[in-house]
Amino acid sequence: MYHIAICDDSREYISYMKGVLQEAKGEKNIDLKIYEFMSGEELVRNLDRGINYDLLILDMQLGGIDGDETAQIFRKKFPYAVLAFCSGVCQPTIQSFKATPFRYLLKQQLRQELVETMKEILDEVEKNLNEPFIMAHYRWTTQMVKMKNILYIENAKRGGRIVVCLTCEEAKYEAKLLVDKKPEQLLAELEQFGFALAQSTYLVNMNHIELLHTEDFQFDNGEVMKIARAYQNSFRDAFVKRFTNKYL
Repeated sequence: MYHIAICDDSREYISYMKGVLQEAKGEKNIDLKIYEFMSGEELVRNLDRGINYDLLILDMQLGGIDGDETAQIFRKKFPYAVLAFCSGVCQPTIQSFKATPFRYLLKQQLRQELVETMKEILDEVEKNLNEPFIMAHYRWTTQMVKMKNILYIENAKRGGRIVVCLTCEEAKYEAKLLVDKKPEQLLAELEQFGFALAQSTYLVNMNHIELLHTEDFQFDNGEVMKIARAYQNSFRDAFVKRFTNKYL
């Protein structure tokens, strides 16, 4: 199911966009759960209701909190959701680009043109959802962390702590991304994505390893981590298997 928010001060246009979405979906076997908001304030008030939005269609010209400000707030909460701006007059600003919109939609577009663009938008949503991720806790919220951005998961008091690349979107959470399971418990779920235990307390994403030695390895950020003696053979075997399969 795709969770889609439409934020526009015209109920008529929201209804119109719902029809466009259904037409763009066509014969695809997906359900669209659509949430309607008449203002930026209303959308912002509902961002913490436990819904993971996959797509936001947002009017740039809203009263009160405008489209740019609403988009910035939304993007902080949902960094990987697809964002599409819509407007009667397309006027992207520097602030608009900071929210990384996928498309700009003109309200006066011919319906068929809009449907074709919406097909591209739904394809992007599908692409996002097919990329593997893990759900983590940050303070009192739940956050999606892409597998490719994880360096390793280490033991924490009540589970594990995720350490991510410094340049990725998740780095803004100040290394306080927590999961409920210990590294050893997560191995069975994550080894298919290239994770292996370097120690009983560290589950490592091998896709970020730049140099591998018998007793240690180096991440692509320059950080060096020791491999416990008990895990040296299994870690090396997992590394060789991972990259042999990847390039065959």
